[in-house]
Amino acid sequence: MPAIEFVGESARDSDNIAGAPSRLLNCYREPTAEGRHVLKPVKGLSDYVDLGGVFVRAMATVDGKLFVVSGGRLYQIQSRATVFDRGAMATGQATIAGNNGVVTVCVDGRYWTLTGSTLAEPAAGAFSDCGALDYIGNYTVITERAGRRFQWSDIADANDLPGLNFSEADGRDDNILRPFAIQGRLYLWKETSHEVWYPTGGAGAEAFERVAGGVQDIGLKSVGLICAVPGGAFVIGDDNRAHLVSGGGLQPVSTPPVETAIASGAGTACVAYEDEGHTFCAIVFSDRPAWVYDIATGEWHERSEGVGHQPWGVSATAKWRGGWYAGRNDGKVFAIAGNTDGGLPVTKEVVSRTLRMAQRGIVRSVEAFPRKGLETGEITLSTSRDEGVSWGPEKAREVGPLGATEHRVIWRNLGQFRSVNARLRWDGAFAVRADGEVMT
Repeated sequence: MPAIEFVGESARDSDNIAGAPSRLLNCYREPTAEGRHVLKPVKGLSDYVDLGGVFVRAMATVDGKLFVVSGGRLYQIQSRATVFDRGAMATGQATIAGNNGVVTVCVDGRYWTLTGSTLAEPAAGAFSDCGALDYIGNYTVITERAGRRFQWSDIADANDLPGLNFSEADGRDDNILRPFAIQGRLYLWKETSHEVWYPTGGAGAEAFERVAGGVQDIGLKSVGLICAVPGGAFVIGDDNRAHLVSGGGLQPVSTPPVETAIASGAGTACVAYEDEGHTFCAIVFSDRPAWVYDIATGEWHERSEGVGHQPWGVSATAKWRGGWYAGRNDGKVFAIAGNTDGGLPVTKEVVSRTLRMAQRGIVRSVEAFPRKGLETGEITLSTSRDEGVSWGPEKAREVGPLGATEHRVIWRNLGQFRSVNARLRWDGAFAVRADGEVMT
């Protein structure tokens, strides 16, 4: 007997919705020991602090403290109730790192350090127009904006930029966009290529050398489209593909729908966070929901916020005091926790694969098994006859009672179809398992 299957990852291509309508929005699949899967809700964004401005540009934990670049200022977050404004700096794209307790920031061509509570601009070294920075092997490495040179600080001293501590990434004739430390090596991400360098153990101008064969023809799509993950990085290349990067090189992980979104969407940032053994790497867009890769399962889902599945507004994340925190373009910092985004419901949506039949069949039932027993709520079902392009009315069922560890909801005799997709939606913080039965 044919069945409606809620299986697999998000596969909906915005260029061809009917080709593969299946979708996981604000939820992801997690395998169980019995070989099944449950659909788990993503964590929401719980209010933490409001910095009173706009545009969180970068976040990092340095020496156990959380620092945020937002609205042209540098903030140190001590707790929910205590925030220190460490001073004004330029606005624009920012990168942030530490160096032996000193906070380093590159923003709008300028280099800043915070030593204790003193914010300063050190004297220029080999160049003064700075692009981006990172920390590796007791050095702060700074790239030249719209150039091929990179310079580094004196060892363990982010405030000293010796004029001779520089080199040139000249393996290809393109400019550096961003440096990134990965497993003890320095990746210089450029417009259409990248180079791999390593700390030599020497000092001064001899501190870095390019790895033999360390030039490859995949660049970085834009400065913000890279983030750190355990043991490596998640990168959007100029080839419009998502890659995991480790000591073994680049591994493409994107699917055609993700690559369509990268090529046609307005990608603004890559951010990462963790939850219950999963490391999630999100590609954030300003014009559509984020695409999120789960390293643990190798599957993609989507992330949105608000009514009508608006783009996810996160621009930076950082791990601090055992939890994960996210900054948004409204100048607010949130804990990644709970089941709301700043008080708004996080609506989960699951779309099945298309079931196509040689002759009309009757959808006898669709069953959902909400789990957890932590709350009551509602789950709705709608169906599509045109492979996910349009949908019928939503049919709601109550979930509960409180304390139930597994509660079945069922929809019966849903009509005749030549092809059918089913869509489930719910706002609650419960996981769901779902099945559907069709009689031909």
